[in-house]
Amino acid sequence: MKYLFCVFFGLVVLNNIQAQNISGQITAVNDEPLPYSNVSILNKNIGTSADSLGVFNFNVSKHLGDTIFVSQLGYQTKKIPVNSLINQTFVKIILLESQSILDEVLISNKKKTYTSVKTLGVNRSKIKFRSSVPYGYERCLYIENKEGKKGKLLWVSFDLKKKKPREGYDMFPTYYRIKFYEFNKAKNIPDTPLSSFDSIIKPKNKNQKVTINLNETYMPFSNSGICACIEAINPKPNQPKKTMYLTAPNLVVTYNEQALTWSSYRGQLWTHMTRKMKWKAFGKTSYYYANPMMKIGVQFEKQ
Repeated sequence: MKYLFCVFFGLVVLNNIQAQNISGQITAVNDEPLPYSNVSILNKNIGTSADSLGVFNFNVSKHLGDTIFVSQLGYQTKKIPVNSLINQTFVKIILLESQSILDEVLISNKKKTYTSVKTLGVNRSKIKFRSSVPYGYERCLYIENKEGKKGKLLWVSFDLKKKKPREGYDMFPTYYRIKFYEFNKAKNIPDTPLSSFDSIIKPKNKNQKVTINLNETYMPFSNSGICACIEAINPKPNQPKKTMYLTAPNLVVTYNEQALTWSSYRGQLWTHMTRKMKWKAFGKTSYYYANPMMKIGVQFEKQ
């Protein structure tokens, strides 16, 4: 009798544990899967991503009283209480398409004339180094518009470096998603997404320069500048199992006199990356900030 009770109790516990793993699919209204969507616990750096078919599996056993936050480029975010999902076998989450600023300027941009292409962004300053971006995080670089004129982007480029295995750390391949935001000077953060143009790069682990052609997207370059962002995407969301790991290839970063980079986890709040590096030379001490070596090609509107 005692044995049967133990078996029954064990099955109950097992079922409860299984119920605390939320599985489902993220789609658009037309039932189209939304690949590599982000699923996280609201206001916490805990989450996962959907796979190429929009399917996800998320262990929420420690977050039953929290809220799930779902985001995808070009779609409205969604907040869902965890306890409303745990008893469902398979969850279908539908995201509504958002209206981007790009949609409003697409036609008018075609009618305007532009200057020759100018290259803006971050050049190498003191040193450059590799940065392993954790899955789900964005590195967002603010590129100022010093001309004060409106324009459009033609291309964006950044450098990647091969990452060698490091003892004590598991290493996993990463994809990169490219995003663009308006910069809100009043709040001093990246703000409204500029485009639903979903560009995902699937690089091999080697040294390379990545250039993305934006000529056909008519990406606006406003008077306040633009935020060019890179998000690390997990190609296999069931890995890694540990919290400490490396992604490859690495993003190339340099040090500059201005803190121009912001970070966000799976579409949540922005954090200004203001950690300083102390630099001494010829008896003088200076401070520098880490920024990704990203560049954009811009054409300004002719007056």
